[in-house]
Order: sequence, then C-alpha cells, then structure tokens
Amino acid sequence: MPEEAKKQDETKKAPEAAEKPTNCMKCNKRLKRKAWYYKNNGYYCSKGCWQQAVKAAAAKKKEAKA
Repeated sequence: MPEEAKKQDETKKAPEAAEKPTNCMKCNKRLKRKAWYYKNNGYYCSKGCWQQAVKAAAAKKKEAKA
C-alpha cells in the first residue's frame, strides 16, 4: 500500500517550467509579449541584438586566445 501512495504523489507533481526573462540579454530592454527573439539559449529583443551579442562573444573569445 505505501508504494501506491508514492506513485500517486509522483504523478501529482508537475514539472517546473523555465521562465522567460523580462529583459533583453544584450541591451536590457523590456521584452514585449509578442516581439522577442530566442537564439542560443538566450532571449533578445531583436535579431540585431542577438547578432551584436554573437559578435561580442566572438571578439571576447578571440581576445582570450591571443
């Protein structure tokens, strides 16, 4: 009987969903409800911000190698 109770408890638990951040990772603008851009595990306000973030990361990586 205790095993049945454990199974019921496991089924009641809902998985925790990751929450969408409220601000752009690059420029820190507020992300609007309909207009946001998700790429490479990050939320950005536009494609331009994402491209700037990629360029900045590449420059930082190149600088670290040198």
